[in-house]
Amino acid sequence: MKKTIAVMALSALFAMPIAAQAQQAVTPATGTPTKMKAATTQGDFVTMAVSSNMFEIESSRLALEKSQNAEVKRFAQKMIDDHTQAGANLEAALAAGPKSEIPTRLDPKHERMLEELRAASGAQFNALYLQQQLAAHDEAVGLFQGYSMNGEAGPVKEFAAQTLPTLEMHRTMLGKVSAS
Repeated sequence: MKKTIAVMALSALFAMPIAAQAQQAVTPATGTPTKMKAATTQGDFVTMAVSSNMFEIESSRLALEKSQNAEVKRFAQKMIDDHTQAGANLEAALAAGPKSEIPTRLDPKHERMLEELRAASGAQFNALYLQQQLAAHDEAVGLFQGYSMNGEAGPVKEFAAQTLPTLEMHRTMLGKVSAS
């Protein structure tokens, strides 16, 4: 047993530098680390963040309509309020710095998730809504964390850093709502 724990600890220790290298691409000619596109370009960040935000709002509006669970409805209202504010904050950040195009539609993945949610009802709806919210928040936390650490300096990067704690709080709330 002790040997197994020691092997797992050593594996984790040796895996950390490999994981850190995977987070950075290296320019072959210079060996200089470059930032990964998905986590660092403002346009990509804005596109992904806006689709995620729209999904959170639209799916939560569905939860207010379809759920009979008071905790789910309370959580859904919090999502609508916080993500509506986040959208306004992102627009303000974009107005203060370099412009990026703001999508007006969900990306195909979020659209499929919303369609699945529209088709669900009752307890199945609640379970699917909470499951999708957890997946969406896990993805959003990763996106915002990556951009706040590695993104282009400016108002959008500051927005990502300021919004990240709210997204992490939503994930914690999800655990409590799912448990109830």
